[in-house]
Amino acid sequence: MIGENRPMRVAMVCLGNICRSPMAASVARQLVAQAGAGGQITVESFGTAAYHEGGPADQRADAALERRGWPSGNHLARQLRAEDLSSLDLILCADRDNLANVRRLVRSAPAGTPRPRVELLRQYDPHAAVDDDEVADPYSGGAGEFEATLAIIERSCRSLLASLVTDSAPGTER
Repeated sequence: MIGENRPMRVAMVCLGNICRSPMAASVARQLVAQAGAGGQITVESFGTAAYHEGGPADQRADAALERRGWPSGNHLARQLRAEDLSSLDLILCADRDNLANVRRLVRSAPAGTPRPRVELLRQYDPHAAVDDDEVADPYSGGAGEFEATLAIIERSCRSLLASLVTDSAPGTER
């Protein structure tokens, strides 16, 4: 998939697109750039709800990113819609509720619409347990919750990128 006709397009998804998914997109974009894979993989983020559409990321999310050396700012929240699906290859959801919402959206897309892979982001976290496979929503918490969430996102995105690069190596099949 990577490097065929167009870059692989990855979407990070949470509920409102102001905390987890913008943090995951920022980390993943930077890791992609550091790996020299910017022409092969693009990363964006969405929410399954339109609560914050057009608004910036939560200030606490941006602050956590900045404290840990990741790019922040310039985010505008947006909702994932059926018309977005045809250009996406992989959708990574923060939690099971959003996973279910995205899968419903994919099932309801018009016939013939390309179907992206839809998974949990944390399935790439080497420290995730079977019963702990979600990226917790830090929205109701403080800086500590945002830091903990970002640590999970960092591990997951590093493993994700390694998987994508390995899957695209010559002689490997997806």
